[in-house]
Parts: sequence; structure tokens; C-alpha cells
Amino acid sequence: MKKILTLIASVLIISGSSAFAWIGGPWSNNSYNQSNTGTYQAVMYMVNGVGLARFTDDTSAVFSQINASVIFHEGSIYIGECFGTADRTSEQGVIGMIQSAGTAGSVTGSFQCKITQEAPVMRFYGKSSGIVNPITGEPGNGSDRKCILVFSEAAADPVEPGEVRIVAITVFGAQISQTIIGVAAAAG
Repeated sequence: MKKILTLIASVLIISGSSAFAWIGGPWSNNSYNQSNTGTYQAVMYMVNGVGLARFTDDTSAVFSQINASVIFHEGSIYIGECFGTADRTSEQGVIGMIQSAGTAGSVTGSFQCKITQEAPVMRFYGKSSGIVNPITGEPGNGSDRKCILVFSEAAADPVEPGEVRIVAITVFGAQISQTIIGVAAAAG
């Protein structure tokens, strides 16, 4: 009986302790690989909607399928692209541009985020400062508009343009890979 209790107690103690290792091995200078190159993902929150974006810092045609965005806003879906860059040494941090289209119209937008965590995974966060209308999500006067989406309604009449609305967003994101994830093209 003592052997069984000892075995159970040792399993609980071993499974409850945290494990750690030296960072990167003998050639890493004991630091994480803090490269700007890689694949990033972001989540966007807004009044009456949410959005997802994935981008790399390589905008070549081979990786264009990775640079994607999906935005759900007031019952409409907008699908398109997101392009961005990250710079750990810059004041700007992570910058992204969004272009999406849907049956209700189109969306363009941008975000500028500060890097909140360097290692082990780079994370970023951003939102527009200032007053935001809690019902419509539109930024008020004095807002810096660092993180916004511009919704352009599809025009019913070619002469008269559709309505345009600016919505403030809050962005959370992270570097999900330090390599650029490629999508293999189907051989024809």
C-alpha cells in the first residue's frame, strides 16, 4: 500500500511542477529569436462586429493566399486581404491594411498597434484613442483613428454613392510563426 501511495504522490508532484529549459541552446546568446519575418494573426473587435486577419511581411504572389481577412459586421460578411509589417525597433510596432468586399459593399481600413510582449511570442495590441459612440462605434472628434474600418455601402444608383461609415476597432494579435507559411498551389 505504501508503494502505491508513494507512486501516486510522485506522479502528482511531477505532473504539477513546471519544466523549463535554457533559451535556444548554446548558440543563441541566451535570447529568443526575435525576427520580424513571419506570419501574424489578429482579431478585431468593434461595435456590432468582429474581424479576423492573417498576414505576412512577404507580399509576393506565392503567399497572397495567406494575407486574408474576414469581417462580420451588422449581419454582413466581408472577405478580402490584409497586408502588414512588424518592426520591433520602431515606435509604430505592427501596421496593417485591410481591403475586403461583401454583398453589402466594401471595407477598407488600417491598424497601428504597439508590441506588448517580445518573447516567447510577440504580441501586439491597438485601438483608437478618444471617444467612441457606443451604439454605432464611430470615433468622435479628437480620436486619433489609429485603428479604424471604413464601411462603404454598395451604391443602388451609379450616380449617387452609397453611405460611408467609419468604425473604431480594437486589435489583438500575435506572431504565430517565424517562417512564412506557404500554401501549395494545385498543379494543373
